[in-house]
Amino acid sequence: MKNLFKILITCLFFYNCSETDVLNETGNLEVTDFHLPVLPPNFEYEGWLLVDGSYVSVGKITNDSLTNNRARFSKIEMEDLNRAQSFAITVETSSSPAPSNFVLLVGDFNGNTATLSPNAEISNGVLSLANRISASYTIQNASVPATDTGNYDVNGVWFFKGEGANSERTLELDYYDLKYQAWLVKTIGNSNYNLNIGVIENDTIADNSRIFIPSPYASNIPDFPGEDFLQQPGGENVPTFPENFFPVDVRGAKIIITPILSGYNSIETPFPVHILEATIPTDAIKDPNLTRDFQINTNFGAKATKL
Repeated sequence: MKNLFKILITCLFFYNCSETDVLNETGNLEVTDFHLPVLPPNFEYEGWLLVDGSYVSVGKITNDSLTNNRARFSKIEMEDLNRAQSFAITVETSSSPAPSNFVLLVGDFNGNTATLSPNAEISNGVLSLANRISASYTIQNASVPATDTGNYDVNGVWFFKGEGANSERTLELDYYDLKYQAWLVKTIGNSNYNLNIGVIENDTIADNSRIFIPSPYASNIPDFPGEDFLQQPGGENVPTFPENFFPVDVRGAKIIITPILSGYNSIETPFPVHILEATIPTDAIKDPNLTRDFQINTNFGAKATKL
């Protein structure tokens, strides 16, 4: 009788479970070896399986995970886990329901492990943001009128080349749900000073900041992003810099470009993920036709492992 009862219970179990319930096994995945900065409030990393180019979320990667150098995800559909050729980590706002355009790290699975980097090329055609954007810059004082050029030296960084009607952009950025912020980082002694070049929303439209350019020069500002670092900025909530800091000699300074999602707004601190960077040569001269390229910041990374 007991054996018959067990058989009846087993039959009832399989009768009440649909075919999908029986077959939908789940698996686990772990992300480790983090080389990622902690994000500001309201921003998060998210991990994604890439299955034939489609994104399947495994979950958010919190600042606690970064601190402990481990994020483990469970209850992942085994079919997705087995079929995933690649893995990606994106930067998201805390309310993002779908993957943003800010694809920071990607990597193909080799067996059960994927080594993730910002400039990897993966087999299913998904491109990291670093592989979709590029930039170069020129050193010139583009806002200074000809009558005043003798008053300034190497004090400007701009994202175009040429002069007048022959000017050409030197940015190739991917906007979609992104904007960008450019910064000049000037080091004096042991201190780094972040100078906000401005938010960039278009390759060929001026950025939103002109705090370092004297107002009499406003009519000379070109329709391209960039900045002449000529004066101490004024106004409330604007950073101040040391005496005799301006005009800034930009030689030897670092330039960074940080993609930003909606909701980030700071004129003092760069978003911690900067993808493009360049260091201005110490012997640079003003030349509107000489462009220098940014490089991809490859210091970011992580590893994803199917368990």
